[in-house]
Amino acid sequence: MSSVTSRAGLPPGPKASGIAGNLPEFSANVLGFLRRLARDYGPLASFRLGPRRIFLASGHDLIEQVLVHDAKHYVKHFGARAYKPVLGNGLVTSEGAFWRQQRRLVQPAFLKTQVQSYAPTMAELTEQMLAGWSPGQSIQIDLTFSDLTSRIALKTLFDLEDEGSREQFTSALAVAFDLMSQRVRRLVKAPLWFPTPQNLELRRALREINRKVDGFIAAGSARSEARDDLLTRLINAKLPDGSSMTDAQLRDEAMTLYLAGHETTALALTWSWYLIAKHPQVEERLLAEWQSVLGGASPTADDLRSLPYTAAVINETMRLLPPVYVIGREATTELELAGYRVKPGYTIFISQWVNHRDPKFFHEPDEFIPERWEGGFAQRLPKYAYFPFGGGQRLCIGNTFALMEAAIILPTVGQRFRFTIDANWEFGLKPQITLLPATHPTTTLQSR
Repeated sequence: MSSVTSRAGLPPGPKASGIAGNLPEFSANVLGFLRRLARDYGPLASFRLGPRRIFLASGHDLIEQVLVHDAKHYVKHFGARAYKPVLGNGLVTSEGAFWRQQRRLVQPAFLKTQVQSYAPTMAELTEQMLAGWSPGQSIQIDLTFSDLTSRIALKTLFDLEDEGSREQFTSALAVAFDLMSQRVRRLVKAPLWFPTPQNLELRRALREINRKVDGFIAAGSARSEARDDLLTRLINAKLPDGSSMTDAQLRDEAMTLYLAGHETTALALTWSWYLIAKHPQVEERLLAEWQSVLGGASPTADDLRSLPYTAAVINETMRLLPPVYVIGREATTELELAGYRVKPGYTIFISQWVNHRDPKFFHEPDEFIPERWEGGFAQRLPKYAYFPFGGGQRLCIGNTFALMEAAIILPTVGQRFRFTIDANWEFGLKPQITLLPATHPTTTLQSR
């Protein structure tokens, strides 16, 4: 742990107004606010959200200190905890010994060799989706790829088919995350048990979400033959005291892994196709790589090392439009950061959106330039200049899964179809727990 010997006062930052502090400007444009904070006040800045003191750490060495060296003295921050009504006490939100126990239980499903075994399923389900497409068809790419990656997560992790329509479940998730995001940014919050219209709407959404996830668990529990998938491992797991997971904990882990298993990749694909459609020279180079290496076939896991430009496009997409745009840690003891005192309860924000646009490391940081990743660029970057999956002991467990999935789906789709963004769709961002499009991006399919 770093020494607590520190200078007096707080890091520099914008003036806070009254009881709300900087909450109004933060809520109005969180992405712009965080970026201005780093630009105007340096590698460690300070602001206030109501009564909460927040530091924004944008210095890559400070990020490493928080996520790695002092990690055991931080927990997930208030914003992450606010989503517990949806995620429960699963792998994303749990802490300490319980989190370590659950991580060890889940880890085998995400080892590199196991993830590579999922590649044929990823390609097969993508090809099934394409069989229903036709030139001239209009699709909403975020919903389309969310549906695909949902099916992939269920099959690879839970060995289940996604039967029936996901529309009601998807709508319930959107409602729940909308309401929870609004709640995080509200200074005065009614208790969740109080029957406000928003709380009643949240309860209805949570009932639908739980119904869907309980259906996954019931289907997995009812199977007569032995399976070796992650869901079976969770159902049969024995805790240190010899007991099994409670129904609530099983639901929390299944929900967390199901959402984490498809949401990040769905967003990476959505933003990739948006950016590719806006940059025809990138699309031409991608297509040339795919035709040369794959010749129209879907890639295997072994093919991916021969698709460096595809990897560069994915890296650049996750740099420019990172699915996770900010993470936070809350101090549990007194610490030091950049010479300043971090009191227990202070929150450190670390923003991929901010750091991935640092002009010290990324030339023309607001431009989509996949070529920047060629020639070993990633190896020359400081460790926490680029960190789309977080870092330290809480590095996203599904990072290898997500990157391979995107690298298989992009060429499988792109060799058959191209996307034209509809002229009446306006680009916009909706930062919630992940970075969503403000409205569903509508595209028209064209055959190759």
